[in-house]
Amino acid sequence: MATRSHEFWQRFLRAEISSSRSDAILASIPEGPDEISALVQHPLLNERERFQANAPLDDRFHQARERGIDIATAPDLPISLAEVAPALYYWGDMSVIHRPTVGIVGTRRAGTYGKACAAKFAEALARAGATVISGGALGVDGAAHEGAMRAGGKTVAVLATGVDTVYPAVHAGLFDRIKENGALVSQYAIGSRADEFKFLARNYLIAAMSQAVIVIEAPHKSGSLRTAHDAADLGKEVFVLPSTIDNPNYFGSFRLIEDGATMLYRPEQVIDFLGLTAKPSPHQPALTGMGELAEKILAALPVEPISTEILLSRLGLDPGPVLAELTLLELDGKVIRDGNGYARLP
Repeated sequence: MATRSHEFWQRFLRAEISSSRSDAILASIPEGPDEISALVQHPLLNERERFQANAPLDDRFHQARERGIDIATAPDLPISLAEVAPALYYWGDMSVIHRPTVGIVGTRRAGTYGKACAAKFAEALARAGATVISGGALGVDGAAHEGAMRAGGKTVAVLATGVDTVYPAVHAGLFDRIKENGALVSQYAIGSRADEFKFLARNYLIAAMSQAVIVIEAPHKSGSLRTAHDAADLGKEVFVLPSTIDNPNYFGSFRLIEDGATMLYRPEQVIDFLGLTAKPSPHQPALTGMGELAEKILAALPVEPISTEILLSRLGLDPGPVLAELTLLELDGKVIRDGNGYARLP
């Protein structure tokens, strides 16, 4: 539990003081009843920071405290995190960061294959006892959080806003479930809005919080590449999922592998690295007999969805039996269906 007051930390984080000065400022302000006045009058603060620190606290701060949002500081955090941020707001169970942790990151515009792989790896890692760390965004992030929770495991969403802010808005339900199965975490004050520079800092925090980072799907320009480079700079292992060589959503991923990242093809690689033991899913669906028709369908399906019409054209078979077998394969967890059609799960 923090020894400084929550009001102090809200004002300090709201000021968004550069990391190069924050340690010196904190070291020169003794804890106690005068800490807030010492902060707002500190000579190292610039005009904007002083204004932000001195402004009255609004209702969002008080409501956040009533809703169970708390703050963790250096004594509560692993050393690697304490060196990145002096304090972290969290909503949920912060203790899950003290388990083995793995970051799963990738593009917001992930395809079916990328999202399916993110969920698959997150499920396997969560079952083995790892906490899955991601950024709460669309695409790969959301799939990773969902996969971890589907396995009954723990997950943390590191946000570039205040932990009381749902961004993107469509993830309101997801964030509620993450709070029940892990935590929402932010280095920014309650009520903070999303700004571009905050996502870069968020990516660094994901890297610092993770013992290893998995890059699922990353084009040339992707924030997940920054997370991977940050992780490498911090001495963390970086695993990268490959794909077909003509998929532009993986061009950044290919470059990471070229630069020395470990190519990833099965969850056990990361599970072994973390010193954990892989555990089979207790809810493995019953398999079909994998007859001749099922084998033909799986051979004809790529890992990105194609329409039923294209599939039938490739197979040259009557629609009735093919559609019936597709339903069985979907129930068995071997194919996935979305708005673009069917795809083979990796």
